[in-house]
Amino acid sequence: MTKKGLFSATVVLACAAISLAQAPADPASANSPPPAASQTSNTAASSDAPPAGTLLAVELSKSVDAKKSKANDRVEAKTATDLLAHGRIVVPRNTKIIGRVTETKPHSKDSPDSKVGITFDHMLLKDGREVPLQVAVQAIARPLQLGPGVSGNAPRADRGVPIPGQRAPIGDGSTQNVPSSYPGDLAPIPDPMSPNSAAATTSIPLNPTSKGVVGISGLSLDTSGPTALLSSSSGNVHLESGTQMILRVQ
Repeated sequence: MTKKGLFSATVVLACAAISLAQAPADPASANSPPPAASQTSNTAASSDAPPAGTLLAVELSKSVDAKKSKANDRVEAKTATDLLAHGRIVVPRNTKIIGRVTETKPHSKDSPDSKVGITFDHMLLKDGREVPLQVAVQAIARPLQLGPGVSGNAPRADRGVPIPGQRAPIGDGSTQNVPSSYPGDLAPIPDPMSPNSAAATTSIPLNPTSKGVVGISGLSLDTSGPTALLSSSSGNVHLESGTQMILRVQ
């Protein structure tokens, strides 16, 4: 090849390289969102969930019955008190805690035992957002019987876990301050309403140290797994609307 031909070939290759460099980007690539682009979702960030060890005092919104309820039926509870942290309400009273029935076995003549499994998996905020939640049922008790003229939503210390910032009763009649949240290392408060107490025959307000079944004869609670398994050896498992529970965030 002559010098002139070699020069022409070099010019052609250079022009081709420049054309490729200036070619517009593939439309599909140009329109695709950047890798880190956020996507709109109805699920709240996990930071909205209470930290592990937090205790939630809740009440069932509807009854659960081994004879009537079926697996995957919705279970709904609501918080009985405001949960505060650093002087700020982080979980308002009446916030919905949503779960489902995992299994049921009704009482019958041939099989007198009965059981109901329940698990809670998210909080439903008032703005419609869902907050994933993993909790264990620490304690369960009958609904509280409120006196005449007392609102069911009254923020009273005898409606479950004492209200943060107020003083909680101790077994000897004295009181102690309640912290602004309910961490797992909360100072023990003697619980005279434990299942072994003679007082465990009436409606009793649960407190942070309550555990197991309180005041419901013949009912047992197994929380060894992610599901709370309630069972009875002689009758039908029935949880009334308003049944108290203490949930511990995992």
